[in-house]
Amino acid sequence: GACLAELRSKEISQTCPQCREELPAGVEGLWDLAFRAYSRVDGVVKRGEASWGSLPPAEQEEMDEVVAMLTEAGAQGHKGALFNLAYAYDEGEGVARDVDRAIELYTQAAQRGYANAYINLGLLLKNERKDLDGAEKAFRAAIEADPGYANAHNNLGLLLQNAREDVDGAEKAYRTA
Repeated sequence: GACLAELRSKEISQTCPQCREELPAGVEGLWDLAFRAYSRVDGVVKRGEASWGSLPPAEQEEMDEVVAMLTEAGAQGHKGALFNLAYAYDEGEGVARDVDRAIELYTQAAQRGYANAYINLGLLLKNERKDLDGAEKAFRAAIEADPGYANAHNNLGLLLQNAREDVDGAEKAYRTA
C-alpha cells in the first residue's frame, strides 16, 4: 500500500512495477468514482424520473456500487466519503434509512475534522434522538473544528434559544455567526 501511494503521489506510473497491471483506484479515485456515480443517480431523481425510495434497477445497482465505494474509501479514512455515506443513510438516498448508521458515520467523519459532519450529527441527535446535550456538544465541536463556521454558530444559537431558553447564549452565537 505504501509503495502504491508513493507511486501515485509522485505520478511516476499508473501501473504496478512488478506485474505491469493498472493500479487500482486509490482512496481519492474511489471517492471520485463514487461521487460521479452518485451525481448521475441524483440527476435522475432531481429530474423527477425516479425517487430515492423506488429507484429503477439500473440506478439502484449503481447506488449499491456507490455505497460500496464510499464504504471502502471511508475505511481508508476519507472524511468526505464517510460524510456522504452518512448522508445517504440519514436521508435514505439509495439505501434504507438507518439513523444509527448515519450517527456512527457522521461521528467518524467529524473525528477526522469534517466540521459539517458535526452539524448533521447534532441535528440527528436533536431531532431524532431528542439528545439536546449531545447535539449541543456536536455544534460546539463544529465550532472548535472551524471557529468561523457560521452554520455551526447558527445551529448552536437555535438550540440555545429554542431548547435551552438561553437567550444570552443564543444571541452570542447569532452575533458570531
